[in-house]
Amino acid sequence: MISVRSFTKTRAILFFLILLMLGMACDRLPMVKIPEEPKERLTAFITYLSSDELEGRGTGTAGNKKAAYYIRELFKSFGLQPLGNEYYQEFKVVTEVQLGEGNSLVTRTHGQEQSWEVGTDFMPMPFTENQSATGKVAFVGYGISAPDLNYDDYSGIDPEGKIVIIMRESPDYEDPHGKFSDYVSLSYKIRNAREHKVAGVLFVNPPSDTADELYTLKRVQGDMQAGVPAIHVKQSVVTSILPESQLFEALEEGIKSTMKPASFDIPDVEIEMNPSVKLIEKPTWNVVGIVPGNDPKLSKEYIIVGAHYDHLGWGQEGSRYTGEEPAIHHGADDNASGVAAMLEVAKHIGENPQPRSVVFIAFGAEEMGALGSAYYCKNPLVPLENTVLMLNLDMVGRLQENKLQVTGTGTSSAWDSLIDTLSNHHGLEVSKSADGYGPSDHASFYSQNVSVLNLFTGLHDDYHKPSDTVDKINFDGLLTIAQFARDIVVRVAHLEKRPDFVK
Repeated sequence: MISVRSFTKTRAILFFLILLMLGMACDRLPMVKIPEEPKERLTAFITYLSSDELEGRGTGTAGNKKAAYYIRELFKSFGLQPLGNEYYQEFKVVTEVQLGEGNSLVTRTHGQEQSWEVGTDFMPMPFTENQSATGKVAFVGYGISAPDLNYDDYSGIDPEGKIVIIMRESPDYEDPHGKFSDYVSLSYKIRNAREHKVAGVLFVNPPSDTADELYTLKRVQGDMQAGVPAIHVKQSVVTSILPESQLFEALEEGIKSTMKPASFDIPDVEIEMNPSVKLIEKPTWNVVGIVPGNDPKLSKEYIIVGAHYDHLGWGQEGSRYTGEEPAIHHGADDNASGVAAMLEVAKHIGENPQPRSVVFIAFGAEEMGALGSAYYCKNPLVPLENTVLMLNLDMVGRLQENKLQVTGTGTSSAWDSLIDTLSNHHGLEVSKSADGYGPSDHASFYSQNVSVLNLFTGLHDDYHKPSDTVDKINFDGLLTIAQFARDIVVRVAHLEKRPDFVK
């Protein structure tokens, strides 16, 4: 007979083994058999990546990790060699912002001190520096310096060392095609304030915004940090410190009607601010494999083929979904389609090595501001100076009337003729853009002087909604684009002379 103590110990061991096996099961996903036919492969790739099981592949989630593992296993099966740590390049991203300790805001007007309540009267901005600031105060309108528009909210005052009050939006924000559209973002305004050496920033909604809601502690796009303390205040905080002769509504209306700044120092007012936030970080990964080149000289040069595999989970920041209940954002086109096309190219190159080396990267955290590609460019696994092309695939699953957008054609003098030749061969009607920048991972490489090409079949009503599902993918069109991308890689890999870079 087994003693109670031994039985308890045995039960504990069995329980531990069960937990261990469950943990291993999470890391070792069952791999679906890879179909023989290319179109069926593309279907299998997107069906899995956009499935409910992966829950939208939100950065920092279990579904995102499963997607990375799936791609890694496919890289292995295609014969790609690992880069990074067994195909993984890990980096951390801020997935949540919480209220820190000790948030305070005090205004002193004509010697009268008033303390304001966090969450009711003000909130720290999620990108704030966690530091205190005390100083005199200046109202600087919308905080815009636009020499091309002959407009500067900082003209006529000395903002250095002061707390500045900045209205959100712009003088013509009600016009969807307003000329100030490049100057509206918070990232621009905080950067401009920092360049003017301010001590701190109080953002406020313009008086015409009658809802006057405080900015929430949501994660912001990119890795933006203010460099100065920054908070968002209710309009009542601003009206309490303005001179009696300066009505807040009149200030806004005056700027909008004249399109001229109306900035000024606020006399006999001092502000003491102490914002504090806590950034919650989680790991995610770029998945990276390489097919080394077979030419002794050209193999030291690299072509990168990339596509981001993350999406919006159950509706992270950037979602356009307006339903009341949370819903999985499947991201079939954005960007399971790009990953599928990249995988198809990887399979071909893995079976047919080229003169130049070809690197394949599934980028993480693109939806959070192209963080994965930015991290790679700061920590490259092959030399960026030896990278001759970064070919990016982002949303390539909705081809209509054979129309494809290709951006970055002006980043090398070799691209225009190459794209013309191959698009004619594949029956594609290509709309070309010379610019190397744009809202995807290729921009990270272009900013580091790498020639780029980005393929895109266009926006649609399902963009960033749960309705971006696999049944809406044009698989015939996707196969054509995958073959088009493959041929770009093969042609560039065989060029005798390295293609030039054009800024």
